Amino acid sequence: MGPNADPIPNEPSHWSRQLTVAGLLASWNRSPDDLARLLSVRALQQFTQLEAEATGLASQASIALSDALRLRQLASMTQATAPPGTIFEPKQRSEAGAANICAWRKTADGYVVAEIQRLNPRSPRGSTGTPFEIRIMVGIPGATPEADGELADKHRGWLARRSFVQYAGSTVQAMVVAPEDDGFKTGKSRGKGHPRYYGYKGGGQGSSAVLRSTVDLNNMVTAFSAALQYLTTYPEQ
Repeated sequence: MGPNADPIPNEPSHWSRQLTVAGLLASWNRSPDDLARLLSVRALQQFTQLEAEATGLASQASIALSDALRLRQLASMTQATAPPGTIFEPKQRSEAGAANICAWRKTADGYVVAEIQRLNPRSPRGSTGTPFEIRIMVGIPGATPEADGELADKHRGWLARRSFVQYAGSTVQAMVVAPEDDGFKTGKSRGKGHPRYYGYKGGGQGSSAVLRSTVDLNNMVTAFSAALQYLTTYPEQ
């Protein structure tokens, strides 16, 4: 039995797929039992909906739930092996409402952050098949975006995407779009935050490493774990 009657590649010659899941559920509708018939209708509706989501475009609600569960699992896996002194932020959403995982370390002049988040699917970058990115940022508690930007200026070389990728090695390099670039913004951010860096108002400034569309959960764990290790190399001068 399977979801449909399509042949199975390399299946034994004596196999026959004559019964489908939908056919099994529909057959219950001929039961003399009222409850069995009711369950048949409900189960067939659910299966039809799941099959449509599995083979077609998922709804925004399904995407959001999948992202949140995937990142929560990623947080659990990376937190177990994170360097001592790494603090995980339990918040599961970015300021824009996207699912994210954030971890940071205290420094002599503030804090340094690694964040992995789901890009907004409505944004130009989010529509190119690269739904996740890692941000590495520096910040000062309670500081203005300008002050965070000045700190980022001070450590611009360390914050650059290429520096992180070079540290992380070839495995992570293959997961990142344009690993040779610095990962900073090319234009102004409409007055919000420092004009040359990715970041948040009062939440740090830094670079962005967009992951390729082929990156799966295990790859994300590898890349984000490397980012957490990279935070320990922060140059406190």
